[in-house]
Amino acid sequence: MDFVLSGVAACGACLFTNPLEVVKTRMQLQGELRTPGSYKIHYRNVFHAFYTIGKVDGLAGLQKGLVPGLNYQFVVNGVRLGSYAILESGGYIHSEGRVSPVKSVAAGAVAGMLGAVIGSPMYLEQ
Repeated sequence: MDFVLSGVAACGACLFTNPLEVVKTRMQLQGELRTPGSYKIHYRNVFHAFYTIGKVDGLAGLQKGLVPGLNYQFVVNGVRLGSYAILESGGYIHSEGRVSPVKSVAAGAVAGMLGAVIGSPMYLEQ
């Protein structure tokens, strides 16, 4: 259950941060294939980019790429937080009845690596 709840929570966060990703990517790519100074600047700043994308593409334009982002967040964070919860409930991070900082860091590292390895193919999909 921890896998599912963790993934759903990450998807909720992705719904709010995806428009920022869209704006960031479009600002980074404007004029990328042209020599400096030879292209029209479409987005003067972040606020102008939000306004322009919303005006030209509609509000749905600010959520482009949402489905791959949701898939990625669900898998990566579900695996990462779910596997850490399994390690914690299994008693692997405890020593003599207390939480061991070293074991807790190691469990977090293992859980993070699992999430990264399993979610890496989905990141390439984005």
